[in-house]
This record gives sequence, C-alpha cells and structure tokens, in this order.
Amino acid sequence: MTERDLLLLAVPDWEPPWPVDSSGSYVRVTTSMLRGRSCAEQTARKARPDSFPSGDRSREPAGVGSFPLGMVFEAVSSLLSAPIEPGADAGELIHATVRRAVEENWQDWPAESIPAIEAGVAGYLEAVESLLLSGELVPGRVVTDLVVEAASTTGGPDEREASVGRLERVELWTWAIHHLSADGRVREVHLLRWQDATSSTLSDAEIAGIAEIASAGVVAAHAKWYQRFIPLPDAEQPPVPERVVVRLIGVLDGSSDVRFDGTVDQAHALFTQQVPGALTVLAGGSTRPSHACAGCNVREVCPGLPAMPGLLGVAGFSPTTRSLSPSMLRTHRACARQLYLTRDLGLPRERQAGSAALRRGTEVHEWLRRAHERGRACRAEDLPEWSVEPAASASVVGPSDPVPERPLHEELGWSREEYQDYLPYLRQHLDHCPWALDGVEAVLGELDITVWDTDANVVFSTRPDSAHLGADGRWTLRETKTLSPRHLPTDPTDLLGAYPQVAAAICLLADGYRPDAQPQEEPGRVDLELLGVDEGHVVSYDASDPYVVLVARTALADRADPWLHDTVHAVGEHAPCHSCEVTRWCADRPEGALSPGAGIPLAELVTDAAWHTTAPEHHLREAEGAAMDDDEEFPF
Repeated sequence: MTERDLLLLAVPDWEPPWPVDSSGSYVRVTTSMLRGRSCAEQTARKARPDSFPSGDRSREPAGVGSFPLGMVFEAVSSLLSAPIEPGADAGELIHATVRRAVEENWQDWPAESIPAIEAGVAGYLEAVESLLLSGELVPGRVVTDLVVEAASTTGGPDEREASVGRLERVELWTWAIHHLSADGRVREVHLLRWQDATSSTLSDAEIAGIAEIASAGVVAAHAKWYQRFIPLPDAEQPPVPERVVVRLIGVLDGSSDVRFDGTVDQAHALFTQQVPGALTVLAGGSTRPSHACAGCNVREVCPGLPAMPGLLGVAGFSPTTRSLSPSMLRTHRACARQLYLTRDLGLPRERQAGSAALRRGTEVHEWLRRAHERGRACRAEDLPEWSVEPAASASVVGPSDPVPERPLHEELGWSREEYQDYLPYLRQHLDHCPWALDGVEAVLGELDITVWDTDANVVFSTRPDSAHLGADGRWTLRETKTLSPRHLPTDPTDLLGAYPQVAAAICLLADGYRPDAQPQEEPGRVDLELLGVDEGHVVSYDASDPYVVLVARTALADRADPWLHDTVHAVGEHAPCHSCEVTRWCADRPEGALSPGAGIPLAELVTDAAWHTTAPEHHLREAEGAAMDDDEEFPF
C-alpha cells in the first residue's frame, strides 16, 4: 500500500445527522470538495454516493437545466471522441452535437440555453487548436474520467494500515477534460470556465488533487453517478507520465491559465503537503444553509435548514424546489427575462461595472461593519478631515501612550474623492449607530439567513446588514440604505413595498427567527436606516404587532407571487438592457450581436483522428436545482 493510499484511506468518519439505510461502502473525493467552502454535511454526503437517507422521500421532476457549462463539457467530449469529417461545416457539426447532447440529458434544456452552449463548444475547440498550433498542447488521446483509487479491505501489517482497513475504497476524481500525449509522457488537464481563466479561484489543495489525478489516475468509466468507477482494461491504460499540466480554459474568451506544470514527483509532493488537511471537511459536523439547499437531495432530513411554512405568504407550490432572495425579486420586477436567463438557466454573464451608487452603498456598508466590530459607538472623531499624512502608528508614539486607531477609510484604501463622497452618509449614521442606543448588549455584522418555505417549496435567503440585541432580550434586524435624493422617503408601508428584504425580515422574526437561535418570548424589531447627504433617519417595525406583520406579509407576497407563477419570463417594460449581463443570450437583445460559432472554418477545428479516443459517456447527474451565484460553484 502506497503513501498516497494511506492518505486517501485516512478520510475521517462521518456520522450522518439523519437515519441512513447504509453509511456507504466507498468515498468519492471530488477536487471541488477540497476548497472547503460549502456546507460540510452536504459535502460529506456527496462524498458517499451510495449512502441514502432512510425512508421514502419525495421525487421531484427533473426541472430546467441550470448548468449549461456541463453541456459544453458533454458536447466537447462527444466531438473529441471521433474524427471530424473533412469538409464538414463546423457550425452545423457543433449545432448537431449540442442538440444530441441536450436531447439525451436527463434535464430539460430550453432554446434560450443553446446559443451559450454552442458558443462554449466552439470557443473550447478554438482554444485547443490554438494550443496545438503553438506547441503548448501535445497531440494524443482525450478522456473525461481519470480516477485515483485506493482500496483496503483487510487492513495492513502496521497500525496505520490497520486503522484504515475498515474503509473499503476511496476514489479521487475531478471534473475535467484530460489530454494524454501519444507517447504517454505528458498529461494535460483542462478545467472549463466560461471566461477569464486567470481570475478563477482554486485552492492549493484543489490544484494538488488535480495534479495527483493527472499523474497517477487510471482511465475509468461508470454507468450511474452513485456507482463506483470501473477502470478500463490494462491494454487501454496510458503509461505513467513524466510531466503533468493543470490548465484552466475560458471557453468564451479563449483565456488560458496554467496552475501547475511539473513532474510526477512534484505533483505527489504537493498532494502529500496540501490534501490531507483538506479532507477534514468530509467528516461533516456543520451545516451552511444557502441557496444551494434548493438543489440538495437531503434537504428534507437535514437539521440545518429551518422550515418556515407560509413565510412568503403566497398561494401555490413549486413542483421543483427553487431558491429566492430579495435581489431576485427586484430583478424580476425590472426584467423577468433577465432573472430567468441568469438564475433559472445559469447562462454566463458579461460582468458589468457597478454604478457609483452601488459602489457607494457597498463601501459604506463595509465601513459600518468594521466600525461596529470595535464594540463601541461610532463617533465624529472616526470621520476626520482628509489628510495626506497617514495616522500615527505605534512606532511614533511614546511607550506609555495608547496606540491611536487607524482611520477606517485608510484601512479600506479610499481615495480622497471617495472619502469626500461617502463622508456625508457616514456622518448621518452617527445619531443612529446601534452601539449608541440604550441597553444594546451585542451588535452583529451581516447575517446569512436561509429558510425553507415548505408551503411554497421555496428556499429563501436574505442578508440583513446588521443585528443588535437589546436589554429586553429582543433582537433588531437592520437594513441600511444610502440614498441620493435630498428628501428621504418616510412612509412605512411604501418602504415595505420598495424593500422586500425589510418585509422578509419582519416575517422571519414573526415566524420565530433569532440570530442566536435561542427560544424567544416575543418577536423582535426591524430597522430601516436611510442615509442621505443632508439627513438620515430610521424607520422601525415591530414584528410583535400583528398588523405590521400582515402588511409586511402582504408586501412580500405581492413581490413573490408573480415570480412563483411566472411561466412567460417577459422582458421588462423599462428593462435595463444597457447594463444587462446576459444581453448576448436574450432573444430581444439589440441588433448586431454575432451568432455564436457561426463562420468558424473547419481548418480551425481539430481534425486529426490520431489524437482522439472514445471517452466514457459521462453525465453530470447531480447538476440538479439551484442557479449559481458564483461561476466557480459546481453542483458536484
């Protein structure tokens, strides 16, 4: 048994917080798990594909496809598995391959998704051809599944092996396209991203795991996701390489970024150094409720997702569990098509520069968060006049003098113009700082709140800007807004309609939410802090008042109900097309956009049959459910 086997088989035990039919006979570690950012219980469950909760669970319809990059992967794999006919039209070939891939997939893929998938396929093939022509990529075989496996059923002669003998098998796998040189000396791993490969984040442990797979993995296949990988016969296995490369590819912009390029020994040394510590997440032990809960197949038995039936106040039930947030409600009102393309279909976004107002709100919120973490009220001296000289440090004060606090605007790196722009809003906050209120015992920064409205079958997430605990034991959730108009709105009912997050906060408190998860005798309050240039005030709502809750629930339902029942996804009457991130994929986009993949000559595509091999059919069978906030968040 090798050192790598021992490290993999040292995967920690997992005690599921729900009854299971079996604890699982093997563990599959996907490299995305090694970043450790997701819910630990969900990660531990996904790492044990054949472990299922006990009892009957409801089965949802497949729903609409929300991970189109997965279909790019499927179509590319199909194209690279057979030689391309000389003289064939590249655009037609891509279109036919994509069409076949989406028809065979287990999810429904609407017509709006096809242009993005075709553009991704064409872009990847162009990127590969460019790498081949430049000599960076060596021609050879292409496979989709390389797996490092460690197995131990009887235990070993020493204590280390005996301690892991109970674990039957561990697999290490990554979602990638593997290029194996014809002479077997080089293996190059391609990780697909939509664009801007250089900015995609990979942890050191992820890179190490991918490099180890490239250096020691065997070609394998499986029929279903929850079944083990079966290595292909020895005759079809490539030799051990001398060099491995890990490269990210942006399929829409042709960007490329190498994250590892080294020998097998270097890859293994990195694996030994980085991966063992990252395996602790497979022990579970904590939950992290988020929009991803909508796509989690143990949602019904998970203790970490609070159920709040009726929270949204809507009449209706979503056949497939969906996620929702206040920002989604605002987007739906502005342009339902934009929300559909970004969140339901998960189409790639062209990142737009944020407005000055958005940047101002973000920066002011960050200043307030840091200020409140100091545990005292915000004061006028925290907002000094601009000075080109930095604040005095410990090196320039006497040994007995207190070290002065560095102004927060310096910590945040604001320019003089930014500071002068944000300063009036911050000054208006001084009279309303929660630490300055009588009897406040604690102030918390941004809170991530996720609950499941089981009546509507919607996972709802929101993030109040802060919360503070009063001497009466009641919590107050606060939303802070910086507004440009000189005269701030004051009507409480109108404000509930304008800010669905405020209405949602009231309903959450009325339905039993508390930041400290302790039993409550009386619901808390919600503050809406409005900061302008010349004035500022706080509008308060008491969640223990039935009338206030009724108005808030009505306001929230008025926004959520049209979204829940929308099957048309119409373009908004005054849709912000000029700043829309998915204009390229919108059927009503302005004229002038190029058709993805059109006009690509066949010479620019790979036509050499010698470097193709039939790749095992692979479907991302866990790409189920929630739309992604982050392009790097993969559903497996």
